[in-house]
Amino acid sequence: MTDTVTSLLWYAGPALGAEILGRLDAPVRTGRRNPAEPPLPPALLEHAVRRGDTDGVVGIYDRAKRRGGTPGDPDILLRLLERDDPEVNAVLFEKTSWAALRQAVLSQARFAPVPAEDTPVPLAPALRQAILGRGSRGDVQAALSADDPELAFWALINGFPGGSHGGVYARLFAARTLVRHSRWAQLRRVHQLAPFELPPETPDDVMRGLAGSGAIEAVDRFLKVEYGTARFCTKLHGAQRTSHGRAVVRDVLEPPWDELAARHAADPLPWGAAVALLEHSRCPREFQASLLAAHPRAVQSLARPGPNALRVCLGLGEDQLTKKVLLRGIATGGIDAGQLVGEVRPARLALTALAHGGIEAVATQASAAGLVRRLLAPLVTEHPGAWRALYTALPEFDGTVAELLAAVGAVPRQARRAAELPRPGRQAAWAYSVLIGLVGPEQASHALDFLDDVHLAPVAGSRELPQAVADHVCAHGGPVSRRALAGNPALRVDLVEALVLGGDRAIASAAYRNPRCPMPVRQYILSVDGIDDDLRTELLTESRAERLWPLLASSDAALLRHVAWASEGEFGRWTRLRAAYRLAELHGVGALEGLPDDAEVTAARGGGGLAVLDARLRECDAQWLKMITQTTYLPYRREAEGLHGALADPGLDWRAVIAAARRGDVSGNVLGELAQRPDFPVELGRVWRDTPGKRTYMVEARPHPAILRHRPIALEVLALAAEARFDAANALAGGSITAEEYLVAGNAADVVATGAASDTALARTVARELHDGLGDSVDAWVVVARLLAQRPDATLGELVATARAAA
Repeated sequence: MTDTVTSLLWYAGPALGAEILGRLDAPVRTGRRNPAEPPLPPALLEHAVRRGDTDGVVGIYDRAKRRGGTPGDPDILLRLLERDDPEVNAVLFEKTSWAALRQAVLSQARFAPVPAEDTPVPLAPALRQAILGRGSRGDVQAALSADDPELAFWALINGFPGGSHGGVYARLFAARTLVRHSRWAQLRRVHQLAPFELPPETPDDVMRGLAGSGAIEAVDRFLKVEYGTARFCTKLHGAQRTSHGRAVVRDVLEPPWDELAARHAADPLPWGAAVALLEHSRCPREFQASLLAAHPRAVQSLARPGPNALRVCLGLGEDQLTKKVLLRGIATGGIDAGQLVGEVRPARLALTALAHGGIEAVATQASAAGLVRRLLAPLVTEHPGAWRALYTALPEFDGTVAELLAAVGAVPRQARRAAELPRPGRQAAWAYSVLIGLVGPEQASHALDFLDDVHLAPVAGSRELPQAVADHVCAHGGPVSRRALAGNPALRVDLVEALVLGGDRAIASAAYRNPRCPMPVRQYILSVDGIDDDLRTELLTESRAERLWPLLASSDAALLRHVAWASEGEFGRWTRLRAAYRLAELHGVGALEGLPDDAEVTAARGGGGLAVLDARLRECDAQWLKMITQTTYLPYRREAEGLHGALADPGLDWRAVIAAARRGDVSGNVLGELAQRPDFPVELGRVWRDTPGKRTYMVEARPHPAILRHRPIALEVLALAAEARFDAANALAGGSITAEEYLVAGNAADVVATGAASDTALARTVARELHDGLGDSVDAWVVVARLLAQRPDATLGELVATARAAA
């Protein structure tokens, strides 16, 4: 199975994905190339666990992350342990850091719900050999719980205490193992070479039992008490802090739920214990309710929250907490699409949850979006005035999405027009933009025309902004809404320039702060003195090198002096000289007083004037061009007078570089380094793209290549993306293209893989396209999966249409 087909399972969801897997005859590959990749899709994870396939499923145990379905999820690890498979147990021991699980593997006990036979689970020979060969401290400590007397003796002879593998009394388990197998000589050898050092409070009969002068049954009784259920519950009752509670729960495979529930009913568990137990993916629902009744704010720790958890959040009356729990419930499968539309309240949080969260949630979000669209589209199509009622109701409506749409549909038309518009909060405005995005751009004018500038501004500032809303604000918005739009980090990059050209300082300042604002636009804003006082104050505290470069376009003496002083080190020398030249050119040589004492600045102050700086900078331009054209590979040694100095000079002569690149005098490696500069020009990007022998995707592999920064080039390459590889992750993140544009024009396999791997906004768009086009037809999904495996030169829309026709 290819990675693209694996990615497709994210969009299908657990239930539909399981049916697709059952129909595919290709072998399933669950391994992950590196830990940075997302976890396995739920359907593939479930398939792997049922087959006992540990590749990509077993990983470091880390309950603090509380991410169900990841390699560290305790439920996944326990389900694999319950297979009683020696080879699976060997992988569990090698890959996990969970001490209790490693001890359980070496104890050779059976954990299956219905054990096959009352005999120890065999230990894989390779695992036994690896443990004895490594001799690491962790392996020795785990071997203290081994059922194999040779491993137990080996662990005792090493003399290490149990540590996280059982604590100070862990060596007693190994001693009992030797006694059970009648290894008296080995036990005496242990007393000679590595005697037992137990705490002073250890009972005397235990010490006599170890020495052979008493009954070994005393050791058994002591261990049952020390590691029994009662002692565990007592420890957990003392866990006031969350870290303490997690440490206690981590010491066992699974807490004794019934005993804990009885103890909690009599004497409520403290906060730390409640959080640690709620984080456990096997905590029973009834016990969860009991713990939440005592500690309602611990609801945010639930491993798989459902609708009942959201009711607890509603009782607390905190939208932020409710949203956090809601997103986790969607991601872990605790809340399905029907519940999201029909049970989750308030509606504004349910709607924003359709455009929030990670790849784990996109299948549920797509199904829920389809349900909302089917309810909303007829309402706003027949009654466009319903948009005003929706805008009015969203901030204060406490019901579900289904109840909201039903209530709006029942409002008389005259009442809709007469209702006074409220000023929505951030969640309500975001929810309204989500509704606009669900029904498409044809409804944008009806949804936005009745809003004045003040009421349009919150919608313009919402996250994952629909392009139709951005286009409407650019065309019809006032200064308030345009300022909100200019500062929106979801704004397409070309619209930033369009907003700046209006001449409003507040809008230009908001655009300057936008992380998607290109450097040429920032330079233009500063060159026309288009910033407000607040932004000027911020710029006077800026210290990052590439954030200082645009300030050289300003005529403000204070900003130029700040650039000179903030540019430090030998590589900052060229920035200091450019700032000094600009300052002397605009404000006279006298303005150089007080600047850092570089040799050229000192000479200019001493009578050389502007000519000294001009000559030095011209010399630099010629030197940089020579290095750029004569260098094939980037030098390992970083020198301020070398190629690295040219890369650090904000005044690089781009015209000369472009001319040299057109002649073929600049190597691809040097162009790649230049492309990382924020001022890399679009003309040079086109030259690089069109150079014979230069593949487009080689440009894309760079962190900040021109093809991803400049929208004109991105669109030109995107036009051929269905037939050629186009890695659009950075282009989407930088705002050069939108998810909708990439979906329409990109190669289907690339679109599916990019959404699953790196861009959740694209993933939500892809999931909606697939669910709207294929529905629940397993045949159609299987056709798409098989087509994607062949990587055809086609868009996703074309594959969906083909699969729908074939099914």
